[in-house]
Amino acid sequence: MEFDPLEISPFSAKNMLVTHARNVLGPDAELLDASRGGPNWQQRTVQCAWHVLGMYADYCYGGPSDQPTVRLFVPGANMNHVTHFQRFAEAPGEQRESWSIGVKYLRSVWQYLVDELLPEAWLSDVIGAFAAAVGGVFYPSPPTLDLVTPAANRYLAYMLGEELASEDFSVYLGTGATGAFGQVVSTISHNRLLNPKDRVAMLSPWYEPMKDLFARQYGCEIVPVRRSRKRGWAVEEADLPQLDDPAVKFLVIVSPGNPVDTTLDSELLDYLEQLVSRRPELVILCDYVYANFVEGPFDNALVRMPRNVVPFYAPSKDFGLAGCRIGAAWIHPDSALDRLLQRMPPDLAREVDARYASRQPQDRPTFYDRLIMDSASVSFFHMAGLATPSQVLFTLCALFPLVAPHGAQDYFGWIRNELLERMAMLYDGLGLELGARQQMCCSNYCALISLDELAAAQDPACAEAFAKVDLWRFLQHLAHSRGTIIMPGPAFGGEPKSVRVCLTSLGKFAYHQVGRNIVEAIGDFTFSNPCPHCEQSS
Repeated sequence: MEFDPLEISPFSAKNMLVTHARNVLGPDAELLDASRGGPNWQQRTVQCAWHVLGMYADYCYGGPSDQPTVRLFVPGANMNHVTHFQRFAEAPGEQRESWSIGVKYLRSVWQYLVDELLPEAWLSDVIGAFAAAVGGVFYPSPPTLDLVTPAANRYLAYMLGEELASEDFSVYLGTGATGAFGQVVSTISHNRLLNPKDRVAMLSPWYEPMKDLFARQYGCEIVPVRRSRKRGWAVEEADLPQLDDPAVKFLVIVSPGNPVDTTLDSELLDYLEQLVSRRPELVILCDYVYANFVEGPFDNALVRMPRNVVPFYAPSKDFGLAGCRIGAAWIHPDSALDRLLQRMPPDLAREVDARYASRQPQDRPTFYDRLIMDSASVSFFHMAGLATPSQVLFTLCALFPLVAPHGAQDYFGWIRNELLERMAMLYDGLGLELGARQQMCCSNYCALISLDELAAAQDPACAEAFAKVDLWRFLQHLAHSRGTIIMPGPAFGGEPKSVRVCLTSLGKFAYHQVGRNIVEAIGDFTFSNPCPHCEQSS
C-alpha cells in the first residue's frame, strides 16, 4: 500500500526513520534520537517515598506461619500506624540514602495532609490509607481516592495560580494526560456534545495526535487558529474572529505548547476572556503538561476562565514518569460541559441519559459522573478508577512542591536551567542566536525549526539546491548519514520544510551535535556528488 510518510502519524514516521537508520548503519548503531520527549531524568524524592511505602505495606500485616509468601490483609482498627511506621523506619541495620529520603518525605506528606488538607483525619488513619492504596488490595473507592482530590487541587493552584485555590474541582485520573484527554473527549461524544462534522478550533502549530483524534476518529472539521513565527508565535489577528462562530464549540490548546514551546500570548487570552463572556458555552480543552518547565505561574486560560477550561496534566515529563502513564483532568463544578448538558433538548437528554440509567438512576448524572462511568465502559462502573498504587504516586508528586518547597525549587530550577542549556547548545549547533527566545515565556521542551531558513543562512547556492529537496528525503539522509532522528514539522502544522526536535531525551552536548548534523546534512545537497543511500531510498 502506497502512502506519504509525511501524511501519517509523525510518531510512526519516526519509527520508520529509526528502522531506516539501523538498516544502513547496523542494528547496534548508536543514534542521536531527538524525536520523542521522554525525559532522561527522574524526581528522586518521590520515587524513593513510593518504593519505601510499598515495603511498608508489606510490613504492616502478617500471614499464615506455614506460608511465608502469603500476606493476609486484615486491617485492624486498633493498629497505630504512627508507631508501626516508626518501627519499620528503624528496621534496616544500614540506613541507605534512598531509604532515608523516602521515609523523611513520607512523614512530611502525612503531616502536611492532616495539618492542611484533611484536618478531620487521624494521622494513623492517613498512613493506613496510603499503605492500603499502595498495596493495591482494594478496588478504588471512590474511583478517585479521597486523599487524591485535595492534593491535586492544591497542586493545580501551585502550578497555574493561587487564584484557583478557592475552586473545588473534581479530579479524574487516567492513563497519562493523553489518556485523560481522550476519555474526556469520548464522554463529550457519547453525550452528543460533539458530533461528526462539528467544527473544533485548534491552535496551529498543534500537537498532531490531538488533531488526528478530532479529525479522523470523530470526523470533525478542524479550524486552525494560526500562530506566527514572525510574531514570536503570537496568534494571527485575522484568525481570532473564527472563534466567534457559534458552530465552533470547542477550542484545543497546549500551553506551553508542543511543537511551539511558548505559552499563550496576552492578546489571545484577552480575546478568549471576552469571548466566553459572550459565549459561556464555549469549552476550552487545555493541556498543561509542560507547565512546570516555566518559571513560576504564568498568565493562562484556566485562571481567567476556570468554568470554561478543562485542564489536563501528567507528571510524565517534569517528574520523569513517562512510563507510569498517570494523568489528570480537572472538572469545575460549574463547568461549561454541565451547562451544555443542562440546556440539552428534553428528547436528546433522555436519549443520552439512558446510557447511564442503570448505574445512576436516582438523579441526572453530572458530566464528571458520566466521565467516571464511561472510563469503565459504564457497565463496569463499580470497577472504575486508576490503579490505587498509581493514585498514591500521583499524590506524592502533587504534594512535592507543597511539602518540600525548597527541594521543589531546586529540582524544577535544575530542570529549567538544564533545558535552557540544551536549547542554547542546539541553537549554537544550528548557527542560530537564541535572541528573542530569551524574553519569551517558553518551556524549552521542543523546537520547531525552519530548514529553509538554515539553508538560506549558508549561502544562496545551498538555498537554491535545498529548495528542490523533499523533506522526507532529507530526514532519511539525516538518519542514515549521521544517525540523527528528528520528526517532520508539517504534521504538527509547521512550515512545509520544518522539523521538530525534542530537548528532553539527550544530554546538552548531544544537542549541539544534533544541530550541527542538521546544518551539515542540509549542506550536503549543495554538492553534485549523490549520497548512495539516498539514491537507494528514492
